Amino acid sequence: TLPLILAMQSGVTNTAQYQNRLMVYEPNQNKWISRSPMLQRRVYHSMAAVQRKLYVLGGNDLDYNNDRILVRHIDSYNIDTDQWTRCNFNLLTGQNESGVAVHNGRIYLVGGYSIWTNEPLACIQVLDVSREGKEEVFYGPTLPFASNGIAACFLPAPYFTCPNLQTLQVPHHRIGTI
Repeated sequence: TLPLILAMQSGVTNTAQYQNRLMVYEPNQNKWISRSPMLQRRVYHSMAAVQRKLYVLGGNDLDYNNDRILVRHIDSYNIDTDQWTRCNFNLLTGQNESGVAVHNGRIYLVGGYSIWTNEPLACIQVLDVSREGKEEVFYGPTLPFASNGIAACFLPAPYFTCPNLQTLQVPHHRIGTI
């Protein structure tokens, strides 16, 4: 069977209301199914999947005065139990409209926009979820320019420059010799 494809329907809809719905596409049934709602509404957030968990990072919500506020806490969704958990670690700074990339149990939140300063961001925050109970958030390298709406991904490097990917980078004609 095909794996589930997750999609967050959280954002500003045509009725201009913030949403916190999680919808899962079930390819075998060819339909979208509602799941447990997020713990908090968010728009302009980022999402990443690591080890059957969906992490929701950044974005903003409205406070009791309908003023936009940055969301720094991180929520995770367990696809097997259909439950949300508030992580016990937060982003170091709020980020909207950030790019996201995943590599080796780490989520990289890249660039974005700050509603505090009304400016694009050059920071990269790294969320290491590779060791349960020892998760941490730290700053990665700074981008050479500030930008929001960025797209990010990891490209495999040649095996001699990236030892932790070496087994994935063996040339096809050498597989039998290893």
